[in-house]
Amino acid sequence: MLRTDISNSAYHAESALGSSRARKLLDSCPARVWHEMKFPTPSDAKHFVIGGCGHTATLEPFKLEEEYAVKPDSIDGNSSRTNAYKAAFEEMQNHAPDKRWLTQSDYDLCMSMADSAREHPLLKTYLGKSDTIIEGTGYFGYQGADCKVRPDLYNESAGVVIDLKTTQEGDPRGFHFSVRKYGYAFQACWYLEGLRAMGYDPKQFIFLCVEKSPPFLTSAYTIDASQIEKQKIRMGEACRTYAKCVKTGVWPGYGDHVQTLGSTERFEVAKDRYSISELAAKFKISRNRIYSLIKQHKLPSEYYGKKRTIKLDEFSEAINTPRKVLELTGYRSLNSLNQLHESEDVALTCYRIKGARGRGGIEQAWSEKELKKFMKDNHQTTEEKWLID
Repeated sequence: MLRTDISNSAYHAESALGSSRARKLLDSCPARVWHEMKFPTPSDAKHFVIGGCGHTATLEPFKLEEEYAVKPDSIDGNSSRTNAYKAAFEEMQNHAPDKRWLTQSDYDLCMSMADSAREHPLLKTYLGKSDTIIEGTGYFGYQGADCKVRPDLYNESAGVVIDLKTTQEGDPRGFHFSVRKYGYAFQACWYLEGLRAMGYDPKQFIFLCVEKSPPFLTSAYTIDASQIEKQKIRMGEACRTYAKCVKTGVWPGYGDHVQTLGSTERFEVAKDRYSISELAAKFKISRNRIYSLIKQHKLPSEYYGKKRTIKLDEFSEAINTPRKVLELTGYRSLNSLNQLHESEDVALTCYRIKGARGRGGIEQAWSEKELKKFMKDNHQTTEEKWLID
C-alpha cells in the first residue's frame, strides 16, 4: 500500500532498492552503489532542494511554506559573504530545522515551473481527486530483493502514474535523448512492476516535462509499451544482484582481472564534434545558452558514451548567424528583425567560406566586398552562397 506519511528524505534514507540505484547496479557496479548508500548526497544539496521545491509547489503547494523558505540576501545589513551573516543565518536554520532554503532566484524559478505544470490538462484532471495519491511511498519484494517506489502522482481508478521531470529541452526530440541518457524506460518499468507487486493495477506511466527556462513549456510523454516490457529482464537482474550483495556483504567493483576491450568506436568522439562543456569553454558562454541555441536552431545531437555532442561547424553557424544579421541590419534584437521581415521584402545573403580560420573552420562574409577582401587575404578560391530570407 502506498503511504503518504513518509517524507522524501526518509524515503531516500531507506536501504530498500529504488529504481535509480538499480539502474546504477547494471550500468556501473555494485561497489559504487554501496559507496553511495554509505555516503549519501546531503538532502540540502542544491539540486535536491530545487527539485523538491518544484515538486511541492506543483503537487502539494499547501506544504510549501512549511517546508521551504527564501534565503535572505542580507541580514541586519550584512551581506551573505560576511561572518555576521553566516552566524545569523545559521541561527535562523536552527530555529527552523525542517525547512530547506533557496535563493530568491531559485525560488522564483520553481514557482514559474510549477505554475506552468499546474495548467497542464493532466494535472487539472487528476490533482485534487479523492483517488489520487501524491508522493506515496510503497515497498515490495522482487526476485529476492527488498524494493521501493515513490510515484509523484498515482490515480487508482485510471491506473495512471505521472512522474514530474524538469528538463532543458521538453520537445519530443530533446526529451527522447533524455529517455535514452537517463534510462527512463527502466524507471517506468520499475514503477509499473512495483505497483503491480503491491496489488495495484497501473495501466500507463506518463512523464510530465517542464522546461527550466521561459516560457517554461510543459509537455507529456509516454514510452512505447514494448520498450518498457524489455526492461523487465534488467529489473530482475538488478534485484538478484542486489539481493546477493546484501546477503554476502560483497559489493564487486569492475573486476581485478585484465579485460580485453573490443572495438572502441562508440567511445571515440569525432574530431568535428564537441560536447556541451567543450562548447561552453570554446565560445565562453553558459550551458543554458548552448541548450537554447540547440533548441532554437534544431541542431542534431549524438551521444558518445554519456557525452552529448554537437557538430562544431553547425554550432558555429548557429551562434554567429543572429549576431551577424543584427550587425548588418542595425537592429538591436531578433524580434525587431522579424518585424522587418514581416513588413518589407528583405533577403540577406551570407557567403560561407569553407576551410577558413574562423570558428569551426568557417568564416562568414555578409557582402560581396567583404567576401572579396577575405578571399584575397586568405588566398581562397571557392565559396558557397547561403540565403537567409
